Amino acid sequence: MPRYELVMITKALERPETVTVVKRAVQSLLEKGAIVRQVESLGERKLPYIMRAHTENFTQGRYFVVEFDGPTTLVSSMSQLLKQDLDIIRPNIIKKEVKLFPDPPCPGIVTKEPNYYSPNPSAWFGAEDVKLEKFVKRDKRMKVRKEKRRERRELRKQQEKEQQEMQ
Repeated sequence: MPRYELVMITKALERPETVTVVKRAVQSLLEKGAIVRQVESLGERKLPYIMRAHTENFTQGRYFVVEFDGPTTLVSSMSQLLKQDLDIIRPNIIKKEVKLFPDPPCPGIVTKEPNYYSPNPSAWFGAEDVKLEKFVKRDKRMKVRKEKRRERRELRKQQEKEQQEMQ
């Protein structure tokens, strides 16, 4: 059976009257073949806007969440039944996704301890640091370029010397 969540807003009644409203809703669920897993009260709150139900306007209401398992045929009949109840302002039945295997807990951020004794700067910040790897690659390219420039200068100087000797 799929799991459902009944979210209902009831009138802002006194405690004993509110208990009877919730009992009535849960009892009708049980009669229809549902298995009630949890009943939770979210308390009395001001409604987000003026709600109209049964020819009355409401600004305050008590919120309840009932979690239950039940057959799929139950949803339409229960929503009609709850809408007819004079003490319930707004019933809402939502299908809830049940995970058979919960997600594994997050291990957190795994970091590598920096090695400050190494002459290699990449070891100071960890080899996983991509930005540092980019800088290291850039430094290597810059060194290669400088070496090539130096070689070209030396070649030019040698060619100039040879030209001067030839004259």
